[in-house]
Amino acid sequence: MNPQRFFVLALALLAVRGARAQAPAAGAGLAAVSVETKRPGAVIPRDFIGYSLEVSTAGQGIGAFQGPNAPGAPGSAEQSVYALGRPGSPNEGYFRLMRALGAGILRLGGNSQDNSCWDSAGAPHPEGCQAGLDAGVIRLFSAASRASGWPLIVGLNLKQNDPAWALREVTEGVAREIPRHAVFALEPGNEPDLFFRTPYRPRSYSAADQAGEFLAYAQAFRANPVAKAYALVGPATCCGWRKPGDLEAFLGGIGRTPLKWITVHNYSATTCNGQTVSIARLLSSALMDGFNAEARPLAAVARAHHLPIAMAETNSASCGGMPGVSNAFASALWGLDYAFSLVEDGYVNVAFHTSYRPSGGSSYNPVDTYARQDSAGHWQYRNVAEPLYYALYLFGRHASGARLLPVTIETGANVKAYAVRRCAGCEVKVFVLNKDTSASGPVRVHLARGMGNGSLILLAAPSLGSLAPDVRYGGRQFDSDANIGAPDAVVVRPDAGGDYVFDLPNAAIALLTVQPARRRP
Repeated sequence: MNPQRFFVLALALLAVRGARAQAPAAGAGLAAVSVETKRPGAVIPRDFIGYSLEVSTAGQGIGAFQGPNAPGAPGSAEQSVYALGRPGSPNEGYFRLMRALGAGILRLGGNSQDNSCWDSAGAPHPEGCQAGLDAGVIRLFSAASRASGWPLIVGLNLKQNDPAWALREVTEGVAREIPRHAVFALEPGNEPDLFFRTPYRPRSYSAADQAGEFLAYAQAFRANPVAKAYALVGPATCCGWRKPGDLEAFLGGIGRTPLKWITVHNYSATTCNGQTVSIARLLSSALMDGFNAEARPLAAVARAHHLPIAMAETNSASCGGMPGVSNAFASALWGLDYAFSLVEDGYVNVAFHTSYRPSGGSSYNPVDTYARQDSAGHWQYRNVAEPLYYALYLFGRHASGARLLPVTIETGANVKAYAVRRCAGCEVKVFVLNKDTSASGPVRVHLARGMGNGSLILLAAPSLGSLAPDVRYGGRQFDSDANIGAPDAVVVRPDAGGDYVFDLPNAAIALLTVQPARRRP
């Protein structure tokens, strides 16, 4: 048995046995969690977890699919590469890792969306076309959708501001290369509130101005027999227009133009302009509270307009994340808490971004991909599931499609808890997240009397700063092709009061699955 796996399993066994022998009084220990099983709340969409990827394979400094050397790579044989692979040589292992998360949506957008062009020569501002899009790239997007089962949000260039020119990408590229059912929606523009930084918009450019441009695209698409079949999402704003009034201005400006989703972007923190993010800050309640304070008013605007809202591009810290934080186990704790928080805030989807930066790559990618060419010129891919990916897997496999249950928690530490159930007679799943930088100890989970036995699985690492090689889900790890063995689980039996007690180490997430009570014959 792998030594790390043996350690995690032994730790869980000893913790449960010790908890049974000396169960703490109510409120003692690390945390006391109470779940109300008879008042189910919001349904979590089955496709709540999504990815956001850059449209261009070159627009973010990755060049010809080649970035920095992979850690530990011999010489320069293995390079960081675009997650989906190369046109004509798709990364099938990455697609399987997508499918392993369950249902989802893949957004193709990012900064490169408005710096890439379907027809660079025909663009109004060809000097703004930093990368080209062609049929091979669009087919790669289609291959990702087909293999993963995830439909696509396809971003279109709005910075060029030419509806007729953009329409050609839809009719000549998207419609020809991607089956209609595989396109969830089209999204004109990515973070237009930053367009004023370019030569193509004045500094006075506003949300109302963007709405007028978006409306012109929508009208051109509706007038075309091919393009009118596609739904639209927007405004994909991120920064200066993150206020309810800006969203209202956009929605008022597009009038009765139908939207499938409202899409907005936000990152919990930033590393732009040399700023740094510590593990303690990423996991702090203040950071999550601040994010929710911005996210909830936008969701309220969406509800008032009877429209779903999605966090269509996000991650732990903008500008590529923080090395040693965004790629450490702390990001798994942040990511799971973040996903549940967005459900509570009223969002229907969260798309975690993957990007490529010229110096050192990005630290927040859920999966990092490396490749080398063999002697015959074929590309061989290696995918590394990062700590954040494990959190998304935990959510996608155990929470998506279920109903939230009300939870109260008593704790003096930075510990969070969530619970879900798919139906009145179904098992209850309780997630307990130890976000504290040092605390650990017994957790008591209270459910209604008469429930059955529980099963405990830990997503854990030696420390909050641990990197991918040391992360284990029930003692197991994903390989490059999305294979993972059945997790080791420990039985937790309820005490006389219907409580389940187990020990939660530091740097760990507990998944307690409690079976419904057995009916007497």
